[in-house]
Amino acid sequence: MNFNHVWIVFKKELLDLRRDKKTWIASVLIPILMIPLMFFLMGLGIGRIDQVIEEATPVAIESKEEADVVKFLRKHPGFKVLEMQDTRKALIEGEIMAIIVVSENFQNNIEKQVAGNIKVLFDEVSSDSRASASKVRNIIEDYSESVMLKRLTALGINPDILQPVLITREAYIPEGANEKGVESMFMLSFMLPMFLLMYTVTGGMPVAIDLGSGEKERMSLEPLLSTNANRLSILAGKYLTILLAAAVGVLTSLFGLTIAGKVAGEVMPLEINLSLLQIGLIVVVTLLVAMIVSAVMLSLSIFARSYKEAGTYLSPLVVVIMIPNYIVMFTDVRTISTEWFLVPVLNSILLIKEILFGIINPLNIFITVAVSVILVIASIFAAKYVFNKESIIFRS
Repeated sequence: MNFNHVWIVFKKELLDLRRDKKTWIASVLIPILMIPLMFFLMGLGIGRIDQVIEEATPVAIESKEEADVVKFLRKHPGFKVLEMQDTRKALIEGEIMAIIVVSENFQNNIEKQVAGNIKVLFDEVSSDSRASASKVRNIIEDYSESVMLKRLTALGINPDILQPVLITREAYIPEGANEKGVESMFMLSFMLPMFLLMYTVTGGMPVAIDLGSGEKERMSLEPLLSTNANRLSILAGKYLTILLAAAVGVLTSLFGLTIAGKVAGEVMPLEINLSLLQIGLIVVVTLLVAMIVSAVMLSLSIFARSYKEAGTYLSPLVVVIMIPNYIVMFTDVRTISTEWFLVPVLNSILLIKEILFGIINPLNIFITVAVSVILVIASIFAAKYVFNKESIIFRS
């Protein structure tokens, strides 16, 4: 391999990429716009649910008597009680968020110290209605507790007798960390590995298709092979170009994630406080995955007969690389078995999760890097094998 020839091919491909709008849109524009937009919309959804809970919820009450609980609900600032002819229809049409059905003789049962029944009807299809039903239940439980306290007081019993033990559940926040930052890491531990690995594919895919099957379709691969540069040098130049595009996709996704943290605001806080060691390890792990993916995409693109066929081969890679992220979505990184780090790609996701939570495990790092390096070498040799097969390069 001649490094001068590699550099010439690399520069030639980069110059071609400067004029390729599809590549810039896929590698740069989409990550910068899509990630903040996604977080913004998620923030709107969460904000909408919070708004439903905080505002006065429109409800209907079905009761044959004006029981104390009905009076309590009518006066409660969290509810706006509406009178409806057809409460079920109003619920389905979204005019009210819940129907509170008070059982017959409710007040009489309460006075006799017998449990009174209340049914809360909500629309299963409506997320606002589901949230409102939970709100109604919590407020009615508060009323139930107040009735119980009055009964105990009337009997001369201290209400504290019902709760001999007070339990305080508190998450331990390590020294130097803040609660909001730890909460952010739970979200980032899922989102960050997914975006980093996904954009190694989407960032490099248009370039891989263009430099492989695209060249074959344009009939520009044969003249390139007839130059003084040997096939390994040409392959290396193309490979480095795809790798660069994948790296750009990853960097822009990180930039988009940073913007998303600002856009989402307090609804979905994303506070990233990582040391240089943590950032460096995440970059190395992601780069190794990008190297594997770039070689695989180049091999598939060269194998494909046409631009369209290459797209068919490469598109499923986006799904394939996202599946491991969902497999380990709820995995506890503190108790995960070391054997998991022998699984390619999945080990990179787990390691990024560990790093985000400040867990630096030398053994897991070594296994992940070793497995990834082996796969990088294997994928590059596979690409070299495909590129050296005349029957593959010149098939149409």
